[in-house]
Amino acid sequence: MEQNLNGLESSPSKTFIEANDYDLQYTTWSMEYLKKAAIEHKLAKPRSLAWAVLLNAVPPPSGDILLRESCFKISIQGHRNFYEDLRKKLSLDPRSVVGDDPLSQNDESAWKQHFCDNELKALIMQDVVRTFPDEAYFRDKDVQDMMVRVLFFWARAHVRPGYRQGMHEILAPALLELHCDRMNAPQHVSDTLRYYLKEEYLEHDSYMLFSAIMKGLEKFYTTGNVIPLSCGRLPTAKTLDNQNEVVRYLDRLREEFLVKLDPELAEHLAECNISMELFGIRWLRLLFGREFPRGDIPDLWGFIFSDGPMLPNVHFVILAMLISMRNILLDSDTGSALSLLMRPSSVSSEHVRSLALHLRSPQKYPRPPQPLLDDFVTVDPSPTEPYTFAACSEDARSSCSEGVAEGGDVARSLAALALLRARLPAAADALAAALPTPPPAARAPLQQIMQLAALLQCRNHALIDVETALEAAENQAPSNDIGRRHLVPVTVFNKKHMNSQKQMPQLNKKKEVQLKVFHQVECDASDLPFLDPLRLRTE
Repeated sequence: MEQNLNGLESSPSKTFIEANDYDLQYTTWSMEYLKKAAIEHKLAKPRSLAWAVLLNAVPPPSGDILLRESCFKISIQGHRNFYEDLRKKLSLDPRSVVGDDPLSQNDESAWKQHFCDNELKALIMQDVVRTFPDEAYFRDKDVQDMMVRVLFFWARAHVRPGYRQGMHEILAPALLELHCDRMNAPQHVSDTLRYYLKEEYLEHDSYMLFSAIMKGLEKFYTTGNVIPLSCGRLPTAKTLDNQNEVVRYLDRLREEFLVKLDPELAEHLAECNISMELFGIRWLRLLFGREFPRGDIPDLWGFIFSDGPMLPNVHFVILAMLISMRNILLDSDTGSALSLLMRPSSVSSEHVRSLALHLRSPQKYPRPPQPLLDDFVTVDPSPTEPYTFAACSEDARSSCSEGVAEGGDVARSLAALALLRARLPAAADALAAALPTPPPAARAPLQQIMQLAALLQCRNHALIDVETALEAAENQAPSNDIGRRHLVPVTVFNKKHMNSQKQMPQLNKKKEVQLKVFHQVECDASDLPFLDPLRLRTE
């Protein structure tokens, strides 16, 4: 038995047996069989139902899946009833509350909660409208509204962590899988399966599946011990008392696994001052959704879900991705290595799954060959022909190779910035040394180059993960800066000056991050009953 990061044990897979799509035979839908099929990335359809079974959201459909009694938490009908009750509870019209003042600031006021809810929905909508921009399915207004409702109700039911950016990219693949399972279903299926595939319960089932996935991911979205406000923003505070769980997880992964498995790679990343959270936060929070072609994600997620709802072996996927890239990382300087880690993976998801299995059970699974440097091909995140899942065909899925559309420009910009920070300061120093007394016409341009190089030297690579920087500074806004743009200082350390700081007073060196502080929007009284953030969408 191999140990996982949570100290649990997991068993390797056994011999695989073929299954038929949309055929709920007991032998091919037992928990044991589904785990083996997921490891072999051969889950039968409906795949969304297989995910729900693997995540313990519903029992295997070997008996009566329509349990309507006390076990509603693990039954389809129970989940749907739960979501319906939650939706009714959190959709209270404040105009129906007699004696409640729309201007009341009482925490028990239905009007105050109504405005906070509207702000939270608007916050979610900002992310939802950008979800998979090349997918026609997610450009539909009704689908966007459905996603906002599911994320809003989940956030209200889970005060901590509430809604955090990135959750919409967890809901989207689950919702798409549910939709495709319904679109691809044959006309003649069993009554049990027909009940599960009812189109009118797509929203209910997406909440069920999203909640099941978030059981294992929720800890990676928490921000210290800070509880978000009801409007979705982090409260104003001076500091975070506790480190983010995701940072602790990644630090432990490095010390307990990466250092032991590949000390040379761990040392190289440390020398480059590339910490695990720079890329690991995105990998974990989005469950590798931006690291591989979107058509590969269902098989990868099924592989991850085969270990249960807490995703105890997800760290092996991170290790497999790093070790798969070790040769090119070791041959790269700081900027190039960081650029490689910040863009979609050049290694196939199938190789990553095979290596993750080997890392889990070396005696059971052989190690796949290490990819050659020539095998690393940059994945273009913005294809010439946008791919769509509208047809939901398996052939179309297998041909999907666009990587990631949303965030692709950001990844390229961050990579370019990393290269600039790695090379411009040295080039500027060499230029200044070669021209100790520059000509009059070159003095001003040379001075500007030196100033730019100095700005880039605030850190070895000075690349702070956007989400990490926002969370670190989101709660530092003084109350008198409401609605203003301002610079939030984030302390960084420069090892180059550690020795000199022993003989001189320590400099409080800071990196300034441009942020905007969001607070509850003040609305005109005439607009209060009619404020609808779902209409504030970017078409």
